[in-house]
Amino acid sequence: MKKLTTFLAFVFILGLVNAQTTDWSFDPMHTNVGFSISHMGISMVEGEFDEFSGGVTTTKEDFSDAQVDFTIKAASIDTDVAPRDGHLKSPDFLDVEKYPEIRFKGTVKERTLANSYTLVGELTMHGVTKPLTLSLTYLGQAYDSHNKLQKAGFKVNGVINRDEFGIPYNAPMPSGAPMIGREIHLDASVELVKK
Repeated sequence: MKKLTTFLAFVFILGLVNAQTTDWSFDPMHTNVGFSISHMGISMVEGEFDEFSGGVTTTKEDFSDAQVDFTIKAASIDTDVAPRDGHLKSPDFLDVEKYPEIRFKGTVKERTLANSYTLVGELTMHGVTKPLTLSLTYLGQAYDSHNKLQKAGFKVNGVINRDEFGIPYNAPMPSGAPMIGREIHLDASVELVKK
């Protein structure tokens, strides 16, 4: 029995050693980190972050064990309105001088549908770190037009309560309703490049 246990342990360790890790980087030309937030309770203001970096590591072809490390440059926020962007970078909101980066580190935890996963990790924003659960949809893989670079595509969605990250700024409305919503809706289209 002892020999069998030793043999099984050896096989398990050998399997771990032989598991091939694949590293992927984010393709900035084909990745969009978008968000939207309620304005006056009657519309949604949309924006994106233009500068980011990071990578994904996985041992499985379908990314079902992926580990993600993603960093956004907070000052790259862009809503197509310069005065609004300036205000969002100020101490009222992101305070980019004091907190220049927004970072998410997470791991795929479970498959919810054929190509859909739950991505669980921690988000650090505005000097606060909180757990965050995101929905990840795997869209497949393909080679580029030169048949050289292997790509993989995803959609990422989730909701962040900005109050939890110490960003409660708001403005009063005659109706008493908040001018700016508390929930930030994330909607990212991601394209990875195999290293």
